[in-house]
Amino acid sequence: MQDKPGTFDLYDKLPPLPVPTLSETCERYLATVAPLVDDETYRHVAAAVGELQTAGGVGQQLQAALEARAAARDNWLVGWWEDAAYLKWATPLPINSSIGISGDARIATGDQAARAAEVTHGAVDFYLAILNETFPPEVQRNGAPFDMSLLKRFFATNRMAGTETDRIATFSPQESRHIVVNRDGHLFRFDVLDAELKPLSQSDLIAQFRRIIEAADSHTGAALPMGALTALDRRQWSRARDLLTHEVNNRLVLDALERALFHVALDRESYPDFTSLGHAGLHGAPGHRWFDKALTLVVDAQGRFTLHGEHSPVDAGAWCPLLDRIAAPTGEFVDAATTSQPEPRALHFTMPALLADDALDQAVATIQSAIDDLDFKVIAFADFGKELIKTFKMGPDPFLQMAFQLAYWRLHKRTPKTYESASTRSCRLGRTETIRVASPQSKALVAAFDDPARTVDEKQELAQAAFAEHSVRGRDASAGYGVDRHLLGLALIAKETGIADADLPRLFSLPVHTLGWELTTAQVPLATAFVNHFGPVMPDGYGVAYVIKPDSFALSVSSFKSSVVTDNEGFVSHIEQALRDMRALLSAGT
Repeated sequence: MQDKPGTFDLYDKLPPLPVPTLSETCERYLATVAPLVDDETYRHVAAAVGELQTAGGVGQQLQAALEARAAARDNWLVGWWEDAAYLKWATPLPINSSIGISGDARIATGDQAARAAEVTHGAVDFYLAILNETFPPEVQRNGAPFDMSLLKRFFATNRMAGTETDRIATFSPQESRHIVVNRDGHLFRFDVLDAELKPLSQSDLIAQFRRIIEAADSHTGAALPMGALTALDRRQWSRARDLLTHEVNNRLVLDALERALFHVALDRESYPDFTSLGHAGLHGAPGHRWFDKALTLVVDAQGRFTLHGEHSPVDAGAWCPLLDRIAAPTGEFVDAATTSQPEPRALHFTMPALLADDALDQAVATIQSAIDDLDFKVIAFADFGKELIKTFKMGPDPFLQMAFQLAYWRLHKRTPKTYESASTRSCRLGRTETIRVASPQSKALVAAFDDPARTVDEKQELAQAAFAEHSVRGRDASAGYGVDRHLLGLALIAKETGIADADLPRLFSLPVHTLGWELTTAQVPLATAFVNHFGPVMPDGYGVAYVIKPDSFALSVSSFKSSVVTDNEGFVSHIEQALRDMRALLSAGT
């Protein structure tokens, strides 16, 4: 009998990330710009795209250099992507880079310690399956494999703040056998693996979590909210971290926090509804999350579960196998009254004299301001789900994306520059590519949707065309034939070859190109967990995260209260109505 492949055994069967031809990308790019601009602006963009393709010009030189880079690598984007997308930016992590993925807020076990033990035990078991390469490789519907490399960065991983750029550090099993537990800012550590990497039993984990809850709750004063420092501007945090390390004790505490396999947050609060649990996963209270950590498992007072993550090492979709393993409680545990394990060790920072007296206050104010500005709502849409959509012979994802376009059109009377995340894990070391959702076909559909002069048949034909175009763009992006990573590669190879920004082809400085994503969307294929969460990527933008289930949809919608453009409540309402109206249109005549 043939042995089953190990977690990473199918890597050699994966293709490298391709470099599209310049003409392919230019053609795709123009089709994505057309619905966003007027005719005159489009002519200017088309002229700039033509210049990019000039024979012997800079564009072709950059293309040749990029192709040469790709020929020597499994993935030409590795070494560039994390820096360009995440690590070079000094923007604070909470809401901007942090993500959350929640369980179902309706499921509360009533026992915080037992639930924390269950998710911790499941996460450690998952880590060992990766370490021992016994977790089966994921495959596509056609049997082709996905790249599994990101799984190596789920655990023992920390984003390290730097003076000019951040870096990602992943620690070995010998360095990382413990977890750190945060109870309202009180920090504790204990080992979950012994020297032979044997995991702690679930009953021992329950006992350890009960000890921590008792110890933290016996303190009469509030803990120093040191985690809030990780919510500062990254360069500010780098300087503050350097000051902390002047004290030997602080170096040891930081080492424990950063080398931990993962963190567990035992929040004192209860989060009885979808939105409050989403807030807990996305950011939590000041000082209750260490934002640099790649993975934090959050359990509320009633045993509800949500995940808090740092986006730079891992994409949200890659978390799905772990989440589907631990999100639903089993209730199968033995609650030991005692344990022979050593007491969890409390971690206490020493405030260095060189750190400004109000540094913590400023850090808390920074994150609290970001939290207060976040307009955020989670929707459990139960009218129908993907099974009904499939009866229309259309894909569920294009259906939702066209509903988002219709909702935006009705609210803002125009088409937004829209990002949808597509996984490129069908390629070696793949991460993501952009599906540019707005198309001439989507604009035609939403512009005609409420026009009484257009017949149902006409609207259905427009819907079919919009859905088909979106499906093609999705397939292309997932195969590495999108627009944005290629154009980013051309800009970055220019820097490496000594071409100044001022000498880049004109396309790269056009307003429609430099404009941020007004609507940022991402689907996560979760079977057990409820929905993902993230913030908008620009001040006047929306973030829409969603999970498509057989008979329902789960969505989270975010924007900033400080924006004079966005209207979160109105957008949520329009999305729900657009979903119903799209169903009604496609059901008509059937």
